[in-house]
Amino acid sequence: MRVRRKPGVTSETVDGEAVLIGPDAKEVIAVNAVGTLVWEALASPRDTDDLVDELLGTFDDVGRDELQRDVRGFLSELREADLIEEID
Repeated sequence: MRVRRKPGVTSETVDGEAVLIGPDAKEVIAVNAVGTLVWEALASPRDTDDLVDELLGTFDDVGRDELQRDVRGFLSELREADLIEEID
């Protein structure tokens, strides 16, 4: 599954943590440093597995399975907040 940022979503990063604002400004989400890395990677459409592979080298103490679960969970939260969309 490839996902990307939904058009119209704005973000601001301060001290390594992003604040995401939905296109209708009804949804505002503050994300931690790891979520910010995921969000930044979604500047272009990404396959979930490719995203995990890209981020895996960033964390010394996190295995691929754990990171994959965390990324999928975060993407699910972003999808529920209508901040990302799936593409073909």
